[in-house]
Amino acid sequence: MKIDVERDNPLAYLQLFFTEEVIEKIVTETNRYQEQQCATLHATFSRSRKWEPVTKEDMWQFLGLIILQGVMGKPLQKWYWTTNKLLATPFFGTVMSEYRFSLIMKYFHFTNNEEFDEATHPAPKLKKIWEVYQIIVTNFQRTYVPERDVSVDESLMAYKGRLSWIQYIASKRARFGIKSYMLCESSTGYIWNSVIYTGKGTKFNPRYSGYGMATSSVLTLLEPLLNQGYCVTTDNFYTSPELYEVLLQNKTDAYGTVRPNRRDMPSMFAKKKLKTGEMVAWQKGKMMAMRWRDKKDVCLMSTVHNTSTAMVHTRGGKDVLKPQVVIDYNNTMGGVDRADQAMTFYPAMRKQQKKYYKKIFRHLLEQCLWNAYILHRATGDKPFVHSEFIWKVVERIFVTHQTPSVAVNRPGRRAVDVVNPERLTGRHFMDYIPPTSKKAAPTRMCVVCCSKRDGNGKKVRKETRFHCPDCDVGLCAVPCFKIYHTQDVY
Repeated sequence: MKIDVERDNPLAYLQLFFTEEVIEKIVTETNRYQEQQCATLHATFSRSRKWEPVTKEDMWQFLGLIILQGVMGKPLQKWYWTTNKLLATPFFGTVMSEYRFSLIMKYFHFTNNEEFDEATHPAPKLKKIWEVYQIIVTNFQRTYVPERDVSVDESLMAYKGRLSWIQYIASKRARFGIKSYMLCESSTGYIWNSVIYTGKGTKFNPRYSGYGMATSSVLTLLEPLLNQGYCVTTDNFYTSPELYEVLLQNKTDAYGTVRPNRRDMPSMFAKKKLKTGEMVAWQKGKMMAMRWRDKKDVCLMSTVHNTSTAMVHTRGGKDVLKPQVVIDYNNTMGGVDRADQAMTFYPAMRKQQKKYYKKIFRHLLEQCLWNAYILHRATGDKPFVHSEFIWKVVERIFVTHQTPSVAVNRPGRRAVDVVNPERLTGRHFMDYIPPTSKKAAPTRMCVVCCSKRDGNGKKVRKETRFHCPDCDVGLCAVPCFKIYHTQDVY
């Protein structure tokens, strides 16, 4: 890491990428877009009449709810605000109403449409998200220095809307979506750089315009790491003698699988017949091309390996002799797949998101959370597991950016107790429940006592004169007040 953070604060890791600059940009453009829409449509009787300008606090709460929705998956967004006891998650309603959340999502925006000029914009097809995307990717690179071994691969963000540059990749779980070229650290899956594919107009480094798309994409992703002794692993979509020669000229090693019919490969490379376990190799300077017969032919290129072999213990309990380049490839190629897999566990994306740029932003949010977790795991003395880290980030967002929650009261019923995330960290003081017009000494059920059951399995009912004004829950003076504010179980 390049930047020191408060290790006990999970949100601080996320804020390395979601900086004040990013939040201010989104807040400004969201409010601007709402004004532009109202001016264009003259929406006198529309929902916009109830619009209140978004603040940075509102935006953090909005993002916190999006992340929390990924942890607590529900098929429909409106179910997070339902009052049905089978499905209720009352905390969402204490942060903001469903109407307010939907209104912010409607005008959620990242750029000023009036300043767009197609002739000068670096990526016209990504105009809606380009500025925020560039800031976040720059923060990925500025914050962390990857280890020597990195990998380049394709990633597919699921999307089936109308878009001219949607890709179909049969080997990916999503199959249809928006493709990105990604550079990740092999050991952790930290996402260090990425390029979103938009067809012929894909933005690559102009220095490599003379090369094909596969070579240009790798060199563009690796540009900041060239001439520093890195070693990149590629699959057969990218690997070619042309690419590896350029990497060698820039003091960067590489290895990976290769298609036998690639241009400039040895003339006899694809023709020689091999038996199981046999190999054949060609050498040109530092570059080696190898064919090895396992269950089928495996073709590889490397600038750091020779034909040495090593014994590998397989899952079936057998010892198999494999080339060292194959073993290293299997160990270092999975960086991008590791990140993709981890981001599917607690997704910020939703299928109902039709606007492509909003879905890309949600995907960027997932990437920021994953990278933040990698940094936390690398620096924390007792790191959280992935799921715990994410909800700790959410909890910290609401502790920092939300006023204490207010319980929802209904006539004739006890208040619905909603957990205040600040109860374990804030300074709370006990007080008498204030008198009402009907009762001079009112009581409430103690939330700690009433969570227990007696010897017959029936719920305990115990009322108390005391409460916590900040959490708005009834609590016995001793010991329930202390238990509620120190134990993370209620």
